[in-house]
Amino acid sequence: MDAIWLGLQHSTKEIRKKYFSYIEKAVKNGDLSKQQYALMKDKILMDEGKPQIYGSQIDNGKLYKLKDPINVNERRKEMGMEPIEDYLKCMSSKESGLFLR
Repeated sequence: MDAIWLGLQHSTKEIRKKYFSYIEKAVKNGDLSKQQYALMKDKILMDEGKPQIYGSQIDNGKLYKLKDPINVNERRKEMGMEPIEDYLKCMSSKESGLFLR
């Protein structure tokens, strides 16, 4: 299931959107993690030009627009994700040219 998720996550926006309901079912069944759901949900929202929910997507070296940033860490915690500040520090050390603003 992890390999299928990874393939979908890095496929086209049309394929991600088409198969997202299967990802939701896999998470409910315990076959995929809530974190995997959050990553794909944010990517789909970004594909649609909408603000992300969980703060997992970086675009052109900075955090892609975020819905309700004040409560992002609460949402991230519910999905088993680290605080946004820790995530951004980690991403900035991995990505050359990533500047946090």
